[in-house]
Amino acid sequence: MIEINKHTSGSSRSEKSDNTLIFVTTAMMTAMVMIATTFFKIPNAMGYIHLGDGFVLLAAIILQKKYACFAGGVGAGLADIYGGYAVWAPWTLVIKIVMVLIVQLFFDFLTKRASNGKHIAKIAGIPFAELFAYVLAVLWTVSGYYIAQGFISGNWIAPVADVPGNVLQAAVGSIITILVSVTLEKTSLGRSFYYRRSTL
Repeated sequence: MIEINKHTSGSSRSEKSDNTLIFVTTAMMTAMVMIATTFFKIPNAMGYIHLGDGFVLLAAIILQKKYACFAGGVGAGLADIYGGYAVWAPWTLVIKIVMVLIVQLFFDFLTKRASNGKHIAKIAGIPFAELFAYVLAVLWTVSGYYIAQGFISGNWIAPVADVPGNVLQAAVGSIITILVSVTLEKTSLGRSFYYRRSTL
């Protein structure tokens, strides 16, 4: 009886430790999305692009669905509010959540395919389906913000001018995600990622 209680107690402590790690990681990624969106900016001919999208996608690689959706959506939404663009926050929340869900749908597909022993086509070590997921995420993000700006401004022509910048921003975010995740998955942290290329 004593051994059972000890085992139960140990299991409970382990679950609490795991939950604490998940919550801390989610909070950290939420903050990183906000910080990268607000402060990590690269000037270009069209104005500037921020690096927030890269951290939204990185959250999708590191965290389980509901936590990744929270980090990506809330982190980006808070950046809008902090920057004085609160009217954009609800749109950003939805756009980033769907962005996370799009790529994780493909992550799940790849993981399941690998677990069934099926071949995974890759380009330079990156699964083709993963790259395709980023392309879809870029297209969704650009379309989402075009629609959002159309509703907010009441003008469906002017938002076209922002499309190239949004494409560049989301594309750069995808590249950053690949570079950072490839590096991190070689460390001990990589073993706890939601999506792990090393298992494919």
